[in-house]
Amino acid sequence: MKKIFVFSLLGFIYYSSYSQNNFTYNDDLSSAPTDTVVRQVSKVLTILREFRFQAYMQTEWQRADTSGYDGAGPTGTDGVGAFQGGIFPAAANNRFLQRRSRFKLSFEHKNKKDLKIFDFAFQLEAYDYGRNTTAIKEFYGRVIDPWTGWVSFQGGIFTRPFGFETSSSPAFQESPEFARVNQTLLPNEAELGAALIVESPAKFEKFYLRADASVVNGQGIGVGFQTGTYQNRKDIIARLKFGKMWQVKSVKLGFNATASYYNGGVLQTTSYVYDLATDSTGKYYYNNIADPKMIDKVSYKREYVGAHLELKADYPIGITTLRGEYITGQQPGGATSSLAPIGGQYNSLPVSDIYLRKFNGGLLLLTQSFKQKVKDHTIMHDFTFKYDWYDPQSRVNGTALDYGRGFSSTDLKYTTYGFGYSFVPYNWFKLMIWYDYVVNEASILQGYEKDYKKDNVLTIRSQFYIDSWWFNPKSKYKDNLMSKKY
Repeated sequence: MKKIFVFSLLGFIYYSSYSQNNFTYNDDLSSAPTDTVVRQVSKVLTILREFRFQAYMQTEWQRADTSGYDGAGPTGTDGVGAFQGGIFPAAANNRFLQRRSRFKLSFEHKNKKDLKIFDFAFQLEAYDYGRNTTAIKEFYGRVIDPWTGWVSFQGGIFTRPFGFETSSSPAFQESPEFARVNQTLLPNEAELGAALIVESPAKFEKFYLRADASVVNGQGIGVGFQTGTYQNRKDIIARLKFGKMWQVKSVKLGFNATASYYNGGVLQTTSYVYDLATDSTGKYYYNNIADPKMIDKVSYKREYVGAHLELKADYPIGITTLRGEYITGQQPGGATSSLAPIGGQYNSLPVSDIYLRKFNGGLLLLTQSFKQKVKDHTIMHDFTFKYDWYDPQSRVNGTALDYGRGFSSTDLKYTTYGFGYSFVPYNWFKLMIWYDYVVNEASILQGYEKDYKKDNVLTIRSQFYIDSWWFNPKSKYKDNLMSKKY
């Protein structure tokens, strides 16, 4: 009896899937149903195929050189800092951490021309930092012109369209965390605003082109109690991305590149705004340039310019990826952190003096992947080396950094050498072993006369991932990044 039921069910699903190619999908879902039961089920299956479900969780064990509380050391209570997944607990130099737990539900609808004309997404993240809270990472709608499929308008909460790392999913990163410069300038990945987008349709296979012009609050999403913006000025983000791939016999060669621009501002909320000036000997020092009469009235420019280039070769035994990203500009930060000041509780003004810093930062990454064939199954082995740096005050370095001139450890340049191995036996699982070797520049600041070699971190991470598109044979243009396919 069970076998008869199973075969009947499979036959019904097959017939329903086959039948869907023989009817016209009606966009007006309010129309009265006139089809047979089988045709109605076929329509339901067609609609369900336009939904996409993604979820992943990253559980890791970390071992740091320094515990979260180190009052005697030059790093103070931060220990190794927050750049390897968050500040370590007090008196602990190792931990288990649920780094990310994310769920995403999206919907895409295509018209008769096979052009996507509507896109909707909702992504939620659950935190386990002793708070058991959740945060919205994405919640946006996008409508696309039905004639060409190139021009669209988007509104809501979406990933910042700047550079490569910030706008890419952490599930597909070769390293556990983004580069320090990206974590500092654009933390938390998401923004609230609106965007005009020009993007080549998926069926357009000559090349890939996308241009974003976004207007956003500028303060990010889910930072403390802050949910919006504390000033009238809005930030502008623009990005142009281009990609191309060639098939040369059994080898796929591809590249993609981006050029990005960020223009925003940070409001003066105190009587102190510091910028660099030179004394009679030509040495730099921080000088207060604020006008006390302009409190809550004037903003100071927050401006970034970025570029990214990636080259990739996919051949029978492996994949080689070479990527570089560079960002420079001006960051209005604080005295103890170069992050842009954010609003306080319930969007109140941040009580923070402003330090104007010219900065630069970036990364270089090389990944060599090897394909292990087991019958008709492929197992991936990835070896990655990543070099990234962030110089928050690029005009002053080394022994010129002096407490007596207003400088502090916030102005130090940091360089991170990361290397690791990832094992991907199946699309839904990845095991990563990664080590970050962190180096700060030498200065005459107390505790930083040389590299403080107590901020290195070992990370062993397991990632579990699921994507409903794996089971959708109609997803002609799906891109399974976990298995390193184009």
